[in-house]
Amino acid sequence: MSIQQKLSRYLDQGVVGFPVALASSVGVIMASPVILTATSGFGIGGSTFALAMVIAWVMMQAQATTFSEAASMLPTSGAVYDYISCGMGRFFAITGTISAYLLVHVFAGTAETILSGVMALVNFEHLNTMMESSGYSWLVGVGLVILFGVLNSLGITIFGKAEIILTFVMWATLTIFGVIGLMKAPAVHFEGWFGSPLDLSDPTGVLSLIGMAMFMFVGFELVTPLAPELKRASRNIPLAAKLGLTGVASTMFLYGAAMVHQVANVPMDPNNPQGPHLLDTPMAIPAFAEQVMGPFGKIWLGIGLLFAGAATINTLIAALPRILYGMALDGALPRAFTYLHPRFKTPLVGILVAVIIPCAHAWYIQGNLDRIMPLVLAAVCAWGVAYLLVNISVVMLRIRRPDFPRAYRSPWFPLPQIVSSVGIIIAIWFITPPGMNSRDIYVPFGVMLGLTAVYALVWTVFVQKVNPFRPVEIEVLLEEEFGKAAGHESLIDEEMKRVASLG
Repeated sequence: MSIQQKLSRYLDQGVVGFPVALASSVGVIMASPVILTATSGFGIGGSTFALAMVIAWVMMQAQATTFSEAASMLPTSGAVYDYISCGMGRFFAITGTISAYLLVHVFAGTAETILSGVMALVNFEHLNTMMESSGYSWLVGVGLVILFGVLNSLGITIFGKAEIILTFVMWATLTIFGVIGLMKAPAVHFEGWFGSPLDLSDPTGVLSLIGMAMFMFVGFELVTPLAPELKRASRNIPLAAKLGLTGVASTMFLYGAAMVHQVANVPMDPNNPQGPHLLDTPMAIPAFAEQVMGPFGKIWLGIGLLFAGAATINTLIAALPRILYGMALDGALPRAFTYLHPRFKTPLVGILVAVIIPCAHAWYIQGNLDRIMPLVLAAVCAWGVAYLLVNISVVMLRIRRPDFPRAYRSPWFPLPQIVSSVGIIIAIWFITPPGMNSRDIYVPFGVMLGLTAVYALVWTVFVQKVNPFRPVEIEVLLEEEFGKAAGHESLIDEEMKRVASLG
């Protein structure tokens, strides 16, 4: 049987359907840092931020076609690592995958750890006052990380089975609050629908907000590791990605418009009008909830945010160790990451790393909320680098392997790749929004990306002893994947199916 025939059969043997794919594409997006980013973005830019969101949505829709084509050629659970390996070689694959997942975990994972507890507690006044007085409200998120690290180590998936429901509930909650907030008489009056009117007098004002808006959509590609287990993957992956991005955008537009119409963006310190404003902080959440639904609204939104944070943390703790495990199997990471618990068959070393990173980083910055947005934007830079490498890889494979079958082909090639790549470069170049120091974003991102690149070069040359820039043959990679599937010996196949289905 030819590789093309095997690929066709492999794409048709899935066992999970479209709802799982849709949940996978939006699960990590509906997180606490994303909600705070939307709140802050509309507070800073109003209708200008809404335009930045539209631009970011177009970019991500174009990026979705790239990931969909890559997944149809390489329906592997290794996803990004395999796409870049075949397109550009192992050096870029290691650099891109660590950027997309490990560095993002350092930045966005830390932000989620800090915010998951803080944004929930601010809705419960007495509890929040008690925790804030000690300065350790961020420890709630650290506790969640440790809890789900232990649960994942034991292979316990009871909570995980409810994640699709929790993700949907959070999405529905924000939508309901947004609709009701817009139906009520506005407490704040603006000329624009999304707050301050559109300002195009300085184009850099829009460009500087694209990075924030882009963060609200990144992570949709987590549907691609599901390709080996998904029914009609070549249809359901692009459909899930596009609908997921559109669903998130619609919800955030409703939520943002309702927020700025119901909550005045006043300075937190009346004596310092240039300092942080209400919509820059988690305190905007209870103010909005109470304005829309009264005291019950604060309880509802507080519980919803806590569950959303828990679900996101559980997904991150479940996903990252399996990705590290898969890279270690290919020799891209130390063999220690392939160690499995003798009974539960869970990758303990990867789980330990996934727990330590955000906990140690949150402790290092002492849960400082002023450091959250720079971390979020550094994560956008890391994700952007990985997306650019995937774009280049798909283009290179179109040029080098036009003969290889593609169940899904990115339409109008290479226009989507150009649109998303140019947009990502612009977002990274103008990543610093008004009132923020660019060094707080570029320095930590640049240092960690540089260390990642050095590791990738040294590891491939001196440990793996391979040409770091030589692309891996698609047929070789797929034969290995088919062999794993036939022998039922791949932890990634089993675990990533679970992780992706959790959202």
